[in-house]
Amino acid sequence: MRNDAPLGIASPCRVSQEGEDAAMEQRQRFLIFFFGAILGVVLLYFFKTQSQPARDERMRVRESLSLPGMMYDYAVAQKGFYGHFVLWSSIVTQPDGKKVRTIITGGRRHYTPEGKELPEEYLCITETYAAGTALAEAGPVIAYDFRYADRLTIQCKPGHQASEIVLPSGDKAVAKEGRPQEATLSLRGWLKSQPKPAWSSLPDLVKSLESHPAIASVELTKIDWQAEAEIIKSHTPQ
Repeated sequence: MRNDAPLGIASPCRVSQEGEDAAMEQRQRFLIFFFGAILGVVLLYFFKTQSQPARDERMRVRESLSLPGMMYDYAVAQKGFYGHFVLWSSIVTQPDGKKVRTIITGGRRHYTPEGKELPEEYLCITETYAAGTALAEAGPVIAYDFRYADRLTIQCKPGHQASEIVLPSGDKAVAKEGRPQEATLSLRGWLKSQPKPAWSSLPDLVKSLESHPAIASVELTKIDWQAEAEIIKSHTPQ
C-alpha cells in the first residue's frame, strides 16, 4: 500500500519536519543575537574601563588650566585679543616706542558637581607690541602677561598676618596653606559693590593697598600661561 500524498498536498510528516526546522532556525538566530549582545556589552565595558583613566586625566588637566583654550592658541600664535569679549582696555606708549595694551576679559567657566555655573572669573591680559607695529588681532605681540583681574597675591610684612587685610567692600585676605606670610585676596565683594565693574580703577585699588601696614607687596595674581601651554601640548595626541 503506497503512502504518497496526493499531488500538491504536503505529507503530515514533511510539514512537521519543516516546522521543527523553522523553530530550530529561529532559536539559533535568537541565540546568535543573544550571545552577540552579551559580547557587545562585554567589549563596551572593557573599552570603557580601559579608556576611563585617560578621560579622567584629560578632565584633570582641563580643570587645572587657568585660561580658556582659545587664549593659549592666540598667545602661541602671537595674536592680539580683540572682540566683544573685551570688557575694558587701555594703551600706554613706552619711551622706546613699544605699545603696551591692557585688557580685562572673562575667564574660564567653572561648574559645581551638580552642573551649576560658578561666578565668572575675570582676567587681565597685557600685550606688548614692538615700535611701529599696528595694534590689531594679527599682531605680532612680542610679550604677554596673564593675570587674574579678580584676585590679588599679597606678601605680608614680618609680624603681620592676612586677617589684618580687609577691604571696605568686605573682602578679606586669606593666608595660603603652609605659607602664612603669603595671602590671596578675592575681589568678589569689590565687584559686587558696583553696578558695573570700574576696571579703570583696579590699578588704583592695587596701589592703595601698597601702603597698608600689613602688606609688603601686592599684585594681581599671575598666571604662568607658558607652563600651562606646555601641559596642554604634552597631553595632546601627536
